[in-house]
Amino acid sequence: MRPLSRLALVLGLALTAPLTPAHAQNKVIDVTVDLLERFFRAKDKEKTESSSMSTQISDLDAKIAKFQKCKADLEAAGTIGGRVGGLAARLILRRTCGASDDEDWRKQRAGIMNGPENAAATAGGFQLAEYRNLRDRLQDYLNGDNSSFTKPSLDILKSKQAQLAAAFGMSATGVGAGVGARGPAMWASPDFTWAYIHMLFAAQFLSGATMFEGDYKPGEWTRWQAVTEDGEEKQISERAFIGKPSDGGEWWRIKTIYNSGDSQDTISLEALFKPEPGNELSQQLVRMRGKLPGNSEPQELIVPEQYGMWNMAGSLGRRPTKESIDGATVGTESVTTPAGTFRARHVRYGMGGGTMDWWLDDSAVGGWVKFTIFGDDRKPKYTQELIAKGTGARSELGVTIK
Repeated sequence: MRPLSRLALVLGLALTAPLTPAHAQNKVIDVTVDLLERFFRAKDKEKTESSSMSTQISDLDAKIAKFQKCKADLEAAGTIGGRVGGLAARLILRRTCGASDDEDWRKQRAGIMNGPENAAATAGGFQLAEYRNLRDRLQDYLNGDNSSFTKPSLDILKSKQAQLAAAFGMSATGVGAGVGARGPAMWASPDFTWAYIHMLFAAQFLSGATMFEGDYKPGEWTRWQAVTEDGEEKQISERAFIGKPSDGGEWWRIKTIYNSGDSQDTISLEALFKPEPGNELSQQLVRMRGKLPGNSEPQELIVPEQYGMWNMAGSLGRRPTKESIDGATVGTESVTTPAGTFRARHVRYGMGGGTMDWWLDDSAVGGWVKFTIFGDDRKPKYTQELIAKGTGARSELGVTIK
């Protein structure tokens, strides 16, 4: 498995293991021509449905943003919050903002985002899990992994290789080059590029590591190393606040270096985020430049609407309450990383089958220096720690900030 996907998988297993029963590995698939034809119909349906939902998503995003702004205005004015809470606050919100909360819109948005896959499964006569599994295994095949298919299946897939590549939006000449390769397979289309960037952002922001991250000043940067349990996979990432435009957005650089054996890939992205009204932790990604494996020069990248919203505090969407943090504080400890020695507050939260531990130091850029997911045996499954920090960060990809 390639470095990024493996790191994302380790995080997923560590965070969801208590909720996921043990199960066998995916069985080898016996592909027939009929099965492939059904898959092609399903994949076409998924593409069509995905392109048609952008207006609905935009409408719901507008409603959510409008509600959040209205709520923030009421809180700022003292109309709700403080002593005015509970039922009274909900009534005021409904009368003034049109709803007591935005949960229904958010659920509706999530349901729409799931719609294309459900429509695809129906069109191809698959169960949803069956379609997802087949699609993922076929994508692995296009990236050079033949392990999911029988020998007769591989012969059929080879005969349909051009059609299969087209279904995934990639050039047939790039088939087999591999996800982590410097060749054209991974970066041959926006779909493939964003699938990879999506995993990169998930590893950066959905692990829980950035839950307590504080503000950076323009020009400040940090460099981190993430290591899996066995130490075989290491990921170096850099986050730099490279500038603040006059309209209130923020330009950030996220540079990632993946090492696996003798292989190394560097991905450098510079992205413009704008805050979601009423939620300072959630950012709307609106523009991106990147220098990807195989590029000799930086390029402007498409920013799809479905990948536009990122919560910088992690999957919970909000930071814990003060009381919750106080209760989870183990103590204050001396922590040494390659970036220096820090006097850090140790915060530990439980999860089924293990814990998540943070070491927080307000004097460090970003306010934290180490994060570890421990198994129930107290052995680290995943660790991310600060290895360097500094100031003076500027755009490396030709971004002009006004």
